[in-house]
Amino acid sequence: MKKLAFVLWAALATVLVACGGAAEPEAVPAVELSLTATDIAYDMNHIEVMAGQTIKLTLHNKGALEHDFSIMEVPHTGEVMAEEAEHGADGHEMTMDPEVHIAAPIGDSRSIEFTPSQPGEYEFFCTVEGHKEAGMVGTLVVTAP
Repeated sequence: MKKLAFVLWAALATVLVACGGAAEPEAVPAVELSLTATDIAYDMNHIEVMAGQTIKLTLHNKGALEHDFSIMEVPHTGEVMAEEAEHGADGHEMTMDPEVHIAAPIGDSRSIEFTPSQPGEYEFFCTVEGHKEAGMVGTLVVTAP
């Protein structure tokens, strides 16, 4: 009987060691998002992702005015990678320095990639004068993985 108990205990210990090792957390898959700007609105005002999930966002400007996507502060890992267009084609000059920013010229698209690292709610908006006040704003919700 003692021998059987020892064999069962040894088998259980082997299974626990095999399953209970210091496993690395699985990487959260990237998400590709498409956001369309018109005059004066985004087609989405709520975006939800997980912390650690890389966001590949493409901003399409279908409006008659210059538009952008900006987040003033958002904790993130790595660099913010942007395919940037210069502001100012319509006289708009940036007077702020957002953590995340991408501008799309009229009738064109630009992309940005970033990885939020902390759960929370972060406001995104268009920095062109009067656009945020007119409702060109939304919320990026970052949830725990």
